[in-house]
Amino acid sequence: MMFLLNEDVVISDNDGGNQMSTCVFECTRDSFMYRVNNSLTDFHYRNHRARPLRIRTKVGCELLTDKKYKIVKYVLGYLKTPKELKESDLENPYEEYPDFQDSTLYEIIKMAA
Repeated sequence: MMFLLNEDVVISDNDGGNQMSTCVFECTRDSFMYRVNNSLTDFHYRNHRARPLRIRTKVGCELLTDKKYKIVKYVLGYLKTPKELKESDLENPYEEYPDFQDSTLYEIIKMAA
């Protein structure tokens, strides 16, 4: 997800009402149990507001809710649409990614920093 700029979700209550646009929280192993067990975190659905957790998996990522709300829509914003990786691309994972020139990558790193 090197070119990912933003992640937005639209959530609603389990009946499909009270839709709200929000962002996700990227959860790590360190913060997962705290976010799930602490009832005061924004992961938990209160007053029609919440932020789903995004966890990385071996095949991508998963969005988690506390089962009191559901995710209606998930939108990823990219700097540009990345080249689709094929299984043959995974044979050499250390090969340089050709979508951006070195000078462009340097500018992206400067903006991120």
